[in-house]
Amino acid sequence: MPDGGGPVRPGRTGLPGRRAVLLALTGLLGTAAAGCARIPVTGPVRQGRVVRADPDPGYRVEPVGPVPGATPEGVVRGFLLAGVGVEEEFQAAREFLSSSRRASWRPTALTVVLPVGALVVQQGATSADGTVVVSVAAPELAQVDPTGVYRPSPVGQRREFSVTLLREDGQWRIDDAPDLLLLDEARFQQTFTQRPVMFVARPDGDVLVPDPRWLLDRPATATTLVEQVLAGPPSQLAAATSSGAPTGTDLPANSVTVTDGVATVDLPAGLQRQRAAQTRQLQQQVSATLQSSELGITQVVTSLDGGELSPVSTLPLPVPPDSDAPYLLSQDRVCRLVGSQVVPVEGLPAVPGAASPAVRDDAVVVLVAGRSALQRLSAAALDGAAEAMPPAVPLGADLTPPSIDPGGWTWTTPAACTGAVLAVGEDGAVAQVAAAWLAGRRVLGVRIAEDGARALVTSTGAAGQPDAVRVDVAGVQRSSSGAPQQLTAAQDPPTPWLASVAAAVWVGSTTVAVLGTVVPGSAQADSARLAGGGAASLDAPGVWLVDGGRVTYLGGPPGTAGAVTLAGGSGRQSLVVGAADGQVWPREGSRWLPLQLPAAFDPVYPG
Repeated sequence: MPDGGGPVRPGRTGLPGRRAVLLALTGLLGTAAAGCARIPVTGPVRQGRVVRADPDPGYRVEPVGPVPGATPEGVVRGFLLAGVGVEEEFQAAREFLSSSRRASWRPTALTVVLPVGALVVQQGATSADGTVVVSVAAPELAQVDPTGVYRPSPVGQRREFSVTLLREDGQWRIDDAPDLLLLDEARFQQTFTQRPVMFVARPDGDVLVPDPRWLLDRPATATTLVEQVLAGPPSQLAAATSSGAPTGTDLPANSVTVTDGVATVDLPAGLQRQRAAQTRQLQQQVSATLQSSELGITQVVTSLDGGELSPVSTLPLPVPPDSDAPYLLSQDRVCRLVGSQVVPVEGLPAVPGAASPAVRDDAVVVLVAGRSALQRLSAAALDGAAEAMPPAVPLGADLTPPSIDPGGWTWTTPAACTGAVLAVGEDGAVAQVAAAWLAGRRVLGVRIAEDGARALVTSTGAAGQPDAVRVDVAGVQRSSSGAPQQLTAAQDPPTPWLASVAAAVWVGSTTVAVLGTVVPGSAQADSARLAGGGAASLDAPGVWLVDGGRVTYLGGPPGTAGAVTLAGGSGRQSLVVGAADGQVWPREGSRWLPLQLPAAFDPVYPG
């Protein structure tokens, strides 16, 4: 084991319902790849060893302090390994620091996520003043801020820094450690958990809208979650959601306690001045946030400045329909994929040239006229008679695959965007939904979440730019009647690692799947190869699961399949890829296997 490491023991149960494998920056597998960048330092340099990962992530590494007599490089590696001490507030890691730095070090100020096996630690020579510089370098996958927001790093971005060590009581100690944690991808998913912060959809305020955050597995997380509820929604959701507290409301110290699964939350006294309806909504948000946090919280008791509040009803968290039978088109008929059979939907006539079906309850729409018009279908009204179909609604050239939202609006828009997208009401009225951030871009798809407050928007722009390919979770601002008015997106490019994209779909309340290719040489490409995706497979469109910003490669059909469309329902096992030649590839376990069917196109789940 490297200097400063600790004994490896079987994992212990920590927070209820979750394996508590608390491994903060550790090593990162394998030897350094040939050509890894090194940071030059003063004096002779010898190559540092790569910090190695525990081979079995099902085991926990107990954090320990420095080993007497450890070299400067060993102290730095031990310091990084000792970041596993989440429960102890990083006490073991602090022992590697000088007496002047120990108390002021803030490890949770920033978390940097690295590819597995990429970290290089390199020691320089001893300076005239008796200090030693040790350099640390690795490519970045992402950064996570103190609020838990996960942001993929730009392609090619590296994390490089040096620390100075000095002698204290005859031992090397770090005098200037940066305020951050470094974790490889494997350790990150074992040390952090994605936890939704709940807001409420406008205008009706009758369903929850989750905003994913990645937070450490430690007792203080319950307080952090309540603080994030009080801080209000992120900018892209501000017009689409509401919160029961004024934005930026501060939470007094010691206001959240958790005992035997019961969380007690004392809300700030300043909220006494707001309306009772707002306080009830805030209670609903806090309760839903804590009970979905995987912290073992089964009950939430709220009070206001010490006075206990009456319990409130719960709000639903809509999720994608749990359907194992996607819809598709075969021989110009809207059909369902039942097992390995294509079954036409009863009562719907054949529609020559139909493309890209969308379904919700009894509503069915397809694109017609070379993807320039929207055709509504209704089994009850048509009873199989094509002549009874209402006139198609012309909307423009190269329409995106339609999506029907919970309010009955059908979203499809010309791919060439001038700063607005289209939504068609049940009465045929066409709404121009402002989306200034899409002006000049090519829109490939707009799919609305089940809460109606978020849209999954896929678009492409100028090649070579960080936002050349974007898959955004945008907010949907609506009028008091529910009519869509505007789409708002985050400013930072959410998917700088994508080189191309064909489609993106919801597969959970905060999880999406993307069919596309990754930028060669990106940290995501390296992680995918380590997960089993070879260079050849990464050249063809594959499926990437994006969970609160974090990316997992799921593989895909072979490059010769010609994958062009993606369908997703509830969870990754619902995923289905459609090929240009009419072949359908569902996900079976960890593989993609073609079905022996008549030619079938554009698979889709309701929504």
